[in-house]
Amino acid sequence: MADRAEILEELRTIIVETRGVEEDEVVGKATLFDDLGLESIDFLEISFRMEESFGFPFPTDDLGAVMNSVGENSTTEDVNKALDALENDFHMKFDRNAIPGVDPFDADKLRDAVLQLFTVDALVNFIEAGAN
Repeated sequence: MADRAEILEELRTIIVETRGVEEDEVVGKATLFDDLGLESIDFLEISFRMEESFGFPFPTDDLGAVMNSVGENSTTEDVNKALDALENDFHMKFDRNAIPGVDPFDADKLRDAVLQLFTVDALVNFIEAGAN
């Protein structure tokens, strides 16, 4: 089992090769979409590369279902289910009370806030959880 530093180093290599960013940009707190400029196709490629390196992919289909489950007509229950899935299935750590767009509900703010949860550390957490 790789330790956290080894996982981070392998992810750094994958992201640099996939996105062409500088190695020193790929730090734990870097957001995948804003800081590193990933697009959805890059995220898919990273998922495939993660499977090659770690033995399992990031479940992009499941993530798409979670992200699409919250929209303009969502209920509080829909939002809570989506946040529960991010915590439980994707092993993301966050304070749901601090996420913009939850209360009062605003689908656009919520989507933007959720995208900010996708950091290099979040991928490391996912890999650590999946490897155990």
